Parts: sequence; C-alpha cells; structure tokens
Amino acid sequence: MGNNIIELTKQLKDGMDRVSKISDKKEICNTVNKLLMDVTYSEFATFLIFDSQKRLLYSGDDKPLSYDMVNPKGLLGISFLRKEAGIYNHIASEKSYIPRIDNPNNRKLRSQLIIPILKDDNIIAMVRLSRSIYFATSHYSKKEIDIVNTLFDFLEKSIYKILSKSDTNYDIEINSSKINNEIKEINKKAKNSDINSTMLFLSNTVHDIRTPANSLYGFLEILESQIEDKRLKEYIINAKESAIFINTLTDSILEQVKDTHEIQSSRPETVSPLEFFAQIGNLFSANMYKKDINYSIYICPYIPKELLIDKLKVKRIIINLIGNAYKFTPSKKDIHFDVRCNQDKNELEIHIQDTGLGIDKSRQKAIFNSFEQAQEDTSEHFGGTGLGLAISSKYVNDLGGKLELESQLDKGSKFYFNLPLEVINKQPSQEPFFDFDKKIVIMSDNKYLIDVETIKFYLIKLEMPKKNIIISDTLVDGTTHLFCFEHKLSQDLINKVEENNIKLVIVEENLFSLSKNNLYKDMTIISRNTYYGDKVYSSVFSGKKLKILIADDNKINLVLLTAMLSSEYCSVDTAQDGKEALYKLEFASIKEKHPYDMVFLDENMPIISGSKVLNKFRKREKENDLPPIFAVSVTGDPSMGEEDKATYNFEMNKPFKKQDVRDAISILKERYEIN
Repeated sequence: MGNNIIELTKQLKDGMDRVSKISDKKEICNTVNKLLMDVTYSEFATFLIFDSQKRLLYSGDDKPLSYDMVNPKGLLGISFLRKEAGIYNHIASEKSYIPRIDNPNNRKLRSQLIIPILKDDNIIAMVRLSRSIYFATSHYSKKEIDIVNTLFDFLEKSIYKILSKSDTNYDIEINSSKINNEIKEINKKAKNSDINSTMLFLSNTVHDIRTPANSLYGFLEILESQIEDKRLKEYIINAKESAIFINTLTDSILEQVKDTHEIQSSRPETVSPLEFFAQIGNLFSANMYKKDINYSIYICPYIPKELLIDKLKVKRIIINLIGNAYKFTPSKKDIHFDVRCNQDKNELEIHIQDTGLGIDKSRQKAIFNSFEQAQEDTSEHFGGTGLGLAISSKYVNDLGGKLELESQLDKGSKFYFNLPLEVINKQPSQEPFFDFDKKIVIMSDNKYLIDVETIKFYLIKLEMPKKNIIISDTLVDGTTHLFCFEHKLSQDLINKVEENNIKLVIVEENLFSLSKNNLYKDMTIISRNTYYGDKVYSSVFSGKKLKILIADDNKINLVLLTAMLSSEYCSVDTAQDGKEALYKLEFASIKEKHPYDMVFLDENMPIISGSKVLNKFRKREKENDLPPIFAVSVTGDPSMGEEDKATYNFEMNKPFKKQDVRDAISILKERYEIN
C-alpha cells in the first residue's frame, strides 16, 4: 500500500466524516469511490448499487453507469452470479472479458478486482477497482478484498443514505478506529506474504540444488565400486554422506515452505465429500497397481451431500498418510482408505490402515516429531525427511482433532482421526435401497479378493439384505445384477447377460486393460484400486434419476447451474437458445419417450424467449397426453407478465442460490413422489 498508516487513518476518517455530513447523492458516490481508491491503492473505483426490483446495477457518481443483471455478462457478471470476489490481474486475457462491460471508459487496464457486497446472502452492491498498465503496483491480491470487507458496514450505510428519499443530513456512525486497526492487521499479513515470496524464491533455489546433489551421489557410488584404495573409499563414503545430508536438508526446507504456504492460504470451502475424497484416494490408484498392493477406498454413502472442509489441509493430511502407507507396505499386502460419518457425534472419521511393516511400540510417539521415521534406516531405503507425519499431526490439531496410531511390528499400522462435522447440505449423498426384488451376484474365482468384500460391504451398507447378495464363480439362475471380475468375462457370459436382461458391471483387474476393447465401450466398468462406490450405487439403485434440461444463452449461467446440480442424483443437458431448448424438450418427450423431469429456463434467450418455449411445450404436452414438466424460471425478469409466470412451477432469481436449486428439486420430488 502506497500510503503510510498515519496518512491512511486520516483519509479513512475524513472520507467517512464527509459522507456522513453531505446530502448530495452524487457527491456521496464520488466520496465513496475516492475512499475505496485510497485504501486499496487503486487508480479507479466504481461503487455499484443493485436494484433488485429492476435487476439493475448502477453507479450514482459523475460518470453514471448501469448494467442489466437479468442476463449478467463479462467479468462483472461472473462475480455477480457466483457472489464471489474476482481477481483479474491480466483482464484482457480473460475469456469472459467484455470491454463494453468490464472497461466501459476504454482505459488501458491491466488489473481489476470485483467484490460483491452481500447482506443475508443477497447482493446489495458491488465494488469494482482497477489499475492501469502505467501503475507502479499492478497486481491485486486477497489483501485488497480483506480491506474492502472491513468497510462493509460503512458501505451498507452509505447505500441507505444514497437511497433515502429525504435530503436531510444524518450522521453515519462508524467506528473508524476499529476499521483502521483491522486494516493494520491486514497490512501485517501482507508483509508476511512478502516474506513468503522470499521463501518461495528460496524453495525454488533449493529445489534446483537437489538434482545435482542426486547426480553427485550417483557418480560417487560408481566411483566407489571402481576404486580399490581403502583410504580413497573412505573419502568417497564421507562424500556420499554429505550428498545424503544435502538432500535431507533441501527436503526439509521444501516441506517447511510448503507448510507455511498452506497454513496461510488454507480456508474452509464447501465440497461434495464423495467427489472430494474420491479424487484424493484415486491419486494413488496407478502406483498401487504398479506395486501390486490391494488398495480399497470406502466413503460412507450416507455422508451429507455438502460439507464445509479446509480442502488444502485435509488433502495434505490424507496424501501424507496414504503416501506413508504406500511407502512401507510391500506388494501383495493391503491398504484401506476409509471415510465415515458419525452423525451421533457430529464427526467425520478418517482411517488409513495397512498390513505393511508396522512400527515398533518404542518409536510410535517419536514418529510424530519432525525428521523422525518409523525405523532408523527407513529414510535411506524409502526416502523422505520424516516431516509428513509431524505436519499431518499439526494440521489435524488445527482442525479440531487428534491424529492417532495403532500399530504392530510386521503386522501393519492404522492412522486415524476425527474432525468436527460442518454440514452445509444435510441430505445424504446416496439414499438407501428400497427395492429388494433383486438377486445380485458378485462373480469371481476368488471370493476373498478385497474388491469382492468392498462391493458386498457397499451393498449391505445401503441396506441391501445379505440374502440378496451371492458370491459365486458361476452365473446363478434368476440373477438381476452382476458384478463380474475381468478374469470371468467371456462372450458366452455377455450373451447370457443380454438374453436375460441382467444389469452388468465389469470389475477391471488390470489398469486400462478393457479401455481399448470396443466390445466393452458401452458397458459399466469399475477398476480395482479406485473409488467405485458411486457406480455400485447407481447400477443397483432403482429410484428415479432426474433428467434435467438447462436452457440459457449465457455460458456462465449454464456452468454455474450445472455445478450446483452436480451433487444431485441427476443427468443434466443444456441448450443455448430457445429453439434448441424446444427441440430437445419435444424430441425427448415425443420421439425418445424419455422426457425431462425438470427444465430451467432463462427468459431472454435468442430466437424464442423462455416463456414462449414453455407455452409452446405445454401445448405439446396436452396434445400428446404427457405428464407436465416441472419448469423453473431462472430469469427474475420484472417485465415478465403474470400469465407467463403462472406457467412456471418455481421461480429463481439471479444471482442463483444453491438453496433455491435444492428447494426446486425437493418440491419436484414431493409433487411426483420421486424417490
């Protein structure tokens, strides 16, 4: 920040006092813009107020601007729809950059920062800050976002004053000293960030040292094998020790830098836990296959659909623990990665268990200390600095848990921890089975395979009765669902499956072995050493999978709505104009006889508007005696007539809320009794 703290304090207080004393609305806006420029060290600032009735963002300063938010576009539109701040340090290279929206004054801008001002999760205003290519400090960072957030109370009260019909003055009571202290704290953190940049440079330099150090060690080993002189051999052995020490030292620096960076940049985020934990577990699939380790991933199907998780720290913990298990587990042994949800204790339970080398009881406490390993010689044989467990233990403590260990030498180890459960969407990720008129066969010559047990465990956990699940090396009469291991596949078996309308899932035992065979391209395949609970579920669950169409000419809207629907059990299709939307609705209903259950329609689409699409399709429904589709308006267009609105079942305003999407789906399921 270009201003010193004393000068900043004065600017902050003067600006707030001035807004409090003036009544001219244009002057208030100009003063707010000037204050925003001062405290964020920006060349340009625009304070935009949102009129939710007209769906309009507008400024009230000397150079008034207005943006129609019925169909948001540009970088401004992205931040508006996502309700998230956007940092654009090279705006002209951004795909969504639209000059007439994001740079209406045609300035030579390099960087831009857009911050929504929210109240009760609704946008009431937006701040847009810009710096040109001529500015000394061109790039924005999270620091400026934090500074604007400290001014939220002041900005909110400024809006009320601007919108007030009265011209009389009234004071805006703001604790400017409190805001100033908060900004001081932000500046301190920014200075630490500068130190981190230096550490990053150091880490890059250290990383460059590792390659020649490794080469040095390799050449020394070659020399050692060629030299007979005992005295020279001793020198070479000492030199090798120095090379090992350099590698250990560089590893430790890299670990510490990474740790510092993660601590400062990590924050809780909303995640779909099935997808999040599956992605982490699957990182190790190829290595487990190559080392011939029996690796299983189990994620409780009843885990809530959305959780608040510190993604960076949780991911690092699990990667460290599975990585350790992999390192110290020989081939033909087992590793289990297990994620469960304890609803009674409101806790997330994570276990990583192996049947590897195990850890002697005398060393079990020490391994959580930096630079310690399970055995004295493991660093030489397996690599690593011994920092992974220390960092993991610290992160678990930071998140409110404790990293625990159970281990026996030569029998294996189990690392586990519980974390407080912060639920965003309490609905279970997967519903229990309710249709038990099934005979499920798991077909393999070896009923003790880890994947046989894992598939069976998933089915039982989802409340499929044990008597409905058969483990067999042959196809059983009356089979409705078949999980067939690769070694049991044959053309004869596939013919029988097709003749008897059996739902087939193939368990691929050798990584990518079936991918090149066109015979299997349309079949459901799950692979050993991966997470496949979702496919086990979808292949057996007989509940309704919602078929949804999203129609909108704005690609940003399509991406956002599709992402919001990703945690639901549904298939999503899209259309980018009214003509395409109407064609897809009619084709699915009349030609395919497999209609959409729900359609999200934007009003202002090219060729045919959303309400006209729906009116035309409602007529086709009546003509063909079709069940009425559940239609959701996603426009919030105030000009839409009451008659058009009445054809919809649900209305969502822009910017979208996840809760609105959930509410629409809940109403649909209740109305049509969809499981």
